[in-house]
Amino acid sequence: MFTWLVWLGALACAAALGSQYPRLDPLDVWALPALVLTLLVLRVMLGQATVSIGTAVHVTFISTATYVLLALNHQFSVLTVQSMALMENTYWFAVIYVAAFLVYEPRKAVGAAGVILGLATFICVLNMLLVVPPAARLQLLGPCAQFLLVGAVLTLIQATLGVQRTQFQAARAAALTDPLTGLANRRAAEERLTRLTQNAETYTLILFDLDHFKRVNDMHGHAMGDLVLRGVADVARRHLPEGSLMARWGGEEFLLILPEQRDKHLRPMLDRLRADLRHHRYGTVNGVTACFGVATASPAEDPTAVVERADLAMYRVKQQGRNDVHLADLRRTHVS
Repeated sequence: MFTWLVWLGALACAAALGSQYPRLDPLDVWALPALVLTLLVLRVMLGQATVSIGTAVHVTFISTATYVLLALNHQFSVLTVQSMALMENTYWFAVIYVAAFLVYEPRKAVGAAGVILGLATFICVLNMLLVVPPAARLQLLGPCAQFLLVGAVLTLIQATLGVQRTQFQAARAAALTDPLTGLANRRAAEERLTRLTQNAETYTLILFDLDHFKRVNDMHGHAMGDLVLRGVADVARRHLPEGSLMARWGGEEFLLILPEQRDKHLRPMLDRLRADLRHHRYGTVNGVTACFGVATASPAEDPTAVVERADLAMYRVKQQGRNDVHLADLRRTHVS
């Protein structure tokens, strides 16, 4: 996406300079090439992983906002008696105000847009007092007022939409989160599986179910059972490779979606996880064990089939004594 932004920015700057040829504006003749150079340098640095995409977007926003403010100030010095109106480059302020809410979260975006609007107001007032001839001030007052008012209205609209977007994102996050453990819930896991299938990506899926969890609730109470579930979630998350998702699948059953794992890496990871679960203390409960079923998906394989294979592997462990791991795709059990 940033590459497209670079090329679009370069094209816009080239078009602006081309429309002025051969009488190039003294500001644009250096400012626009400098802006394009900044975009190109950021793109190279992104390719070399020396800056993050967030930093690149932030610098791009600041550079573009600086240019449009300089252009706003510059145009007052080149106005003629016959042409007392703001120039076309003021159109880009609308883009800047909207972009602020794409680059930053709503509160910071309001601040950024407010600073730009305040600077634009200061530039207009200062030039109206010091640069624009007194006889022409009334003629230019309307365009300046409309320009600043549009900026204020755009900022207000975007702020309102930003609040609504934040509320929507919070509601969606709540809808995809298990309230007890803070893990993804079943719906979130199903959405991740659907995306992986649509992208024809392979993955390793693990289902595990805590052994004899009903005894925990019966002997220690449901509050302690909830503490165990939260503790298991915390312990398991520490063992997951980057890019994994852990979800509470239902009751005391958990689902792990991992980037495709080789057996030589997967077995040691699950053995360490099992050991940590067994030796961790959860309030008055001294460790738990679990049955693990593992299946690896083929590209574009129906996720329901993958879950079923992992589920069957998990139940095979239960039938053979619990506290173990079974890999469905290898058709053999790893002995504790």
